[in-house]
Amino acid sequence: MPSIESVRQVPPSGAAASHAAKLVLFLTVFFDLLGFGIVIPFLPLYAQRLGVGAVGIGLVLSIYSLMQLIFAPMLGALSDRVGRRPIILIGLIGSSVGYLIYGFAASFAVLLIARAIHGMFAATISTAQAYIADTTDETNRARGMGMIGAAFGLGFVLGPAIGGLLGRTSLSAPVFFACALTFANFIFAVIVLPESRSPAGDAPPFALRNLFGAPAVLRDFANGRLTRLFTIAFLQTLALAGLEATFAMMVPRVYGYSALGVGLLLAYAGLMQAVAQGFLIGRLTRKAGERAVLAVGLVVLAIGLIPLGSLHSHFVLFAALAMVSLGYGLGSPAIASLITLDAQRGHEGGALGLNQSALSLARIVGPIVGGLLYQLFDPAAPYIGGAIIVGLALILVRGLSIAPGASRPVRG
Repeated sequence: MPSIESVRQVPPSGAAASHAAKLVLFLTVFFDLLGFGIVIPFLPLYAQRLGVGAVGIGLVLSIYSLMQLIFAPMLGALSDRVGRRPIILIGLIGSSVGYLIYGFAASFAVLLIARAIHGMFAATISTAQAYIADTTDETNRARGMGMIGAAFGLGFVLGPAIGGLLGRTSLSAPVFFACALTFANFIFAVIVLPESRSPAGDAPPFALRNLFGAPAVLRDFANGRLTRLFTIAFLQTLALAGLEATFAMMVPRVYGYSALGVGLLLAYAGLMQAVAQGFLIGRLTRKAGERAVLAVGLVVLAIGLIPLGSLHSHFVLFAALAMVSLGYGLGSPAIASLITLDAQRGHEGGALGLNQSALSLARIVGPIVGGLLYQLFDPAAPYIGGAIIVGLALILVRGLSIAPGASRPVRG
């Protein structure tokens, strides 16, 4: 196997191949998040059947993010060495196996193992982002990252809906459905997904001690600008995770919506985020650059968080939720794009893996912080606290110089 220095960028040839590759990447991330969300509606029933309490349910949900936290940098750095395609394929087949085990789980331990396996292989989201970095120029980088983000949002929105529908017939049906979709995408990827990076013929022998790219990870942490971007990503997602953990409690209490209403509001939020990442991010970064779009996204996110739980107007609820979704939808791909522009050439996968770990850590800590604020103070506390956290992220953005290769505003 090659060393990282001998891996060169080889973009897919032909428009058809490029479109097919993007479709595979979109479906990979979409199915990852579809599978994450598909178990949420019926997980309490599944856990009850296995004799698991509330703590066990929380553990089943959090182990997914914990495994992403651990494995995302490893798989990202490994993709820098062996190529993106094998890591994506391994991720797809691994996720399929995780679903399959989950469907046949007859004990809590097996259920936990299945979710851990799925979380470990779902860490390939950063590899999909690295593939985008390999195959796009600086001008279109944020737009490509937005496509990955749109798949993330749509999967999270549709997952619970599909799980709720299929779960009426059998508790295992949604999981087997996700397994079949992921395996079908694996076959599709085997056929049509080209490699975006390939080894040179004069590569030196592969060193096992560098398997997970530990030196590259340390270099990324030593890069002050990258560390600042990881911190911004963490703070932004921390605020959003606090909302996600308390929203289903706050909305019925403050606005009087039923469980169905909460689900529809979350679907609305997911669609707004998909619009931001699928349609707005590319246009805005070409006009203003990633740094400016990131700053605007954080401002919009903070403004959207402040009135939630405080003002009882339904119009304010919808407007605030739209601002939260649009703000996060603009900020997240802008950060990913900036990271690829700042990372040492050939180490983009590892850097994006570290960013994915920061997001996973935020999704572990955020629900705890949000829940404590909600319980100790009032329904508005998690959102005001989230706005303050986003304000800290905005301060870090103000001290962020424009990356050497970042998109500049297009004049004329």
